[in-house]
Amino acid sequence: MAEPILGICRFSFLGRGDWGAYKGTAPDSPEQEAARQDVARALYRTERLVARFRSFETLTLPSVAAQTDGDFRFLVLTSPELPPEWLARLRSLCDAVPQAELRVSDANDIGRALQSVLAEYPGPLVQFRLDDDDCLSVDYIARLRRASVVMRDYAAFAYSLPRALLATHYGNGLQRYELLKPFHGAGVAARLPDRKPIFAFGHYGLGRRFPSLCDPVPYGSLQTKFSGHDSLEIRENAVAGIAPMDDARFARILQRDFPFLSAGVLSDLVAG
Repeated sequence: MAEPILGICRFSFLGRGDWGAYKGTAPDSPEQEAARQDVARALYRTERLVARFRSFETLTLPSVAAQTDGDFRFLVLTSPELPPEWLARLRSLCDAVPQAELRVSDANDIGRALQSVLAEYPGPLVQFRLDDDDCLSVDYIARLRRASVVMRDYAAFAYSLPRALLATHYGNGLQRYELLKPFHGAGVAARLPDRKPIFAFGHYGLGRRFPSLCDPVPYGSLQTKFSGHDSLEIRENAVAGIAPMDDARFARILQRDFPFLSAGVLSDLVAG
């Protein structure tokens, strides 16, 4: 029997996570609640939600629906504070993809929010994480399943496809890069002990904590970064594994591994 695979996407989830506002606050403390209010103001700004829905609808969900191996579950986790009109839209988008399931949780941290979901699996489980502005190559699940078989003798293991496409737009047009960095966040996966969620560990820490398998050959994901994004600006950086890629090669890989996404659609998406 195939080991179940569970993907998890935090879509504007308000609970404690890796937002900088939570740094230095104790769980369930007044400081955490104050930080939570700060995070809520940032998460639910209309312009941010417009951008997040655009990438989720154009990148993330189409890549889930396009998988060559469709035997997996993709949990989309959000909070009840997401404004009702946006929540209804998110539910409609998830309902259209057989693997996708929307979970609305009022838990104030990611571990509590996922506790009941993980309890549904009595045996070994492989989890992967994916942000709502990234997407997977169409054979990602097939590769992950093969990796879980190769690593079946390990109670726990971590998995990474380090090579990815990276598209940025900071007001200077679409910039195309290749990323080669083990255990970046897009599609990082693990079989974990004690029903721990994959978010219990920093993604770079997974490869240091558990036996791991990395395949640097395929392009496992496509990531986007653009103005107004929640992360620092990305530039060419050999030390960080970020190298420019010419347009023709980028387009060939896009057509082969991400056929649900055209270069024109990607350019429009990151340009806003």
